[in-house]
Amino acid sequence: MKFSHCISLASLAASAISTPILKREINSTALEEDVPDTSNNNIQTAYGKPFAVYQPKAFIISMFELERDPWLKAMDFVHNITVPGLSPVYPTIHCTTNYTICQVTTGEGEINAASSVTALTLNPLFDLTKTYFLVAGIAGGEPEYTTLGGVTFAKYAVQVGLEYQLAYEDYHETNSNWTSGYVPYGATSPLEYPGNVYGTEVFEINANLRDRAVALASNATLNNGNALNKKFRKLYNETAARGDAKVVKCDVLTSDNYFTGKVLNDYFGNLTKLLTNGSATYCSTAQEDNATLEVLTRLDKYGLLDFERVMVMRTISDFSRPPASMSAYEYFFNRTDGGIQASLDNLVIAGTPILHDILHNWETVYEKGHKYAAKNYQGDIYGTLGGTPDFGKSSFEVA
Repeated sequence: MKFSHCISLASLAASAISTPILKREINSTALEEDVPDTSNNNIQTAYGKPFAVYQPKAFIISMFELERDPWLKAMDFVHNITVPGLSPVYPTIHCTTNYTICQVTTGEGEINAASSVTALTLNPLFDLTKTYFLVAGIAGGEPEYTTLGGVTFAKYAVQVGLEYQLAYEDYHETNSNWTSGYVPYGATSPLEYPGNVYGTEVFEINANLRDRAVALASNATLNNGNALNKKFRKLYNETAARGDAKVVKCDVLTSDNYFTGKVLNDYFGNLTKLLTNGSATYCSTAQEDNATLEVLTRLDKYGLLDFERVMVMRTISDFSRPPASMSAYEYFFNRTDGGIQASLDNLVIAGTPILHDILHNWETVYEKGHKYAAKNYQGDIYGTLGGTPDFGKSSFEVA
């Protein structure tokens, strides 16, 4: 498919070509000539990658081939770089003519995402200290907030898989008031705040940059789907589900388990509110984002990248719950909703404008990052990157 209704990719490529790649000079500020004396036997490495060659302005993070391929077709990715530690299925990073935009495919699921993003961000070839990251994948969507082909940009990513789980048969007689068989770690009932945390339950990202990406994407003409997509939307009562594909600001869940149905969606939606003190709105569900954000948080702490330059975009390939006329089983295994092509196309259609903006306004706006610097809290529940989280509770046990 030609993305003629995107912001011109030709002009994007032209901007990339206009600035030739130069081999980096040694970053003397990142080198530590003398290791200071220490009495606690804790020797820390110096920060930085002084001999890195590539300094991309933007990095697209895809999770599997269907999310990757639209970018490969739409952009001038002429360089292929194989990096140790990437997925054995997706071992190659793709970059444009002068390496200003690159793309990596992590593999699906939390383990693959964490492993691949770690391999990328620690590789000595790449200086990512000024790089903007666009996580660009497809997801299930809550019909109250979005529809097939819809585009979502998140401020919060919430990991909902860190829970105890009981089968219905094992709790419905003794705990008939439970809303599901999931119970947060360290708690004794659903929707009780976790008694202990792993630190990856919630991430908050730069809302100011997210808003810029949304404003730019909202001017693009999205693929609204095929006839079956449009017919399937009409099975829902929610206004958003029945409407055309749009760009919305709402939040993403991470879980390695695919789930559907009213019970689980209601539960995870309420859990999202609980974990973020009512701030987040669950509208898309995916498998990888908290894993990716954990890696980016850790690397920011050591000066290897800038967490304020991270965006999470998920386009809606299917609804996360069935319409009222269908059972969860029927919806999950036997639905005919027209397919996911609109969501794949809209990855590029909605993601290109912010990439275009970054390249064309690099020197004046994005290189220093002041204009779209975060005004909200950034990072995880631990406060790893500084500041006080505006979610969580005053005290908890670290698992």
